[in-house]
Amino acid sequence: MVLTPDSESVNRVLGYFDKFNYPLTLREIWYWQENPVISYSGLKKFLSPVAAYYYLTGREALMTVRRSRNRISRAKLVKAQRVVNLIQKFPFVRAIFITGALAMQNSPPDDDIDIFIVVSENSLWITRLLVILLLRIKKWRRDPHLPEHSSARVSDKICDNLWLDTDHLALFNRNLFTAHELLQAKCLYDSGGIYKQLLMSNSWARDFLPIAYRQSLKNLASHKSYIENQKSIFDFILYLINLFLFTMQYVYMRPRLTAEKIGLGYAFFHPRTGVV
Repeated sequence: MVLTPDSESVNRVLGYFDKFNYPLTLREIWYWQENPVISYSGLKKFLSPVAAYYYLTGREALMTVRRSRNRISRAKLVKAQRVVNLIQKFPFVRAIFITGALAMQNSPPDDDIDIFIVVSENSLWITRLLVILLLRIKKWRRDPHLPEHSSARVSDKICDNLWLDTDHLALFNRNLFTAHELLQAKCLYDSGGIYKQLLMSNSWARDFLPIAYRQSLKNLASHKSYIENQKSIFDFILYLINLFLFTMQYVYMRPRLTAEKIGLGYAFFHPRTGVV
């Protein structure tokens, strides 16, 4: 069904996802609304509930694109889960998420696989080194020297472009795009309460996507909350090891760093620099 909505709320939602060649169902339009929002019953009255997908005028081809990418993404998610099943065995890993197009099952065939890893405090650079070694041994990691994130050379390769420890769960960039990335992220492993704590640490996302934020927390209402362990002498030793490995890895990466944000407990790697 071709839709030319006169609702500002619906227009904004469809316009945002149109940039990613992604038409929406009626419920998805309701879910991803920005302020001000229209109730689901109000949307059903405004839109025809019989249409499978909604899109901007002239974008009918997106229905075929979404169905095709959905099939491709299901296969990629199987591969991603196989990788996650190994990474989660490392002692400090607390949660692993799929982000980007794959999280929405909207991956073109040659896309790489973006993952976001949460680890225990004072262990990020220890864990990152171990994960990189594993991915390189398995030949699963996207070559950091390749600039592209979608080509035959990087297809299905793992791009670990976001790392946080449990003491640094608040995201730096607080805007609509980051809110979408946060609320679209697909959790493939959670050791206990991390996903819930991540959302609570980024409550600012509610200002951009109020329904998506509220529903995401509601879906996790029955999950236990994350409880931080008490400090011990072991944590101080871990801190020193993590600091040393952070320094070593930072020195290695420094010549190629541009817009990345990197610290002891966080690593936001710019998606187009290849410095991962």
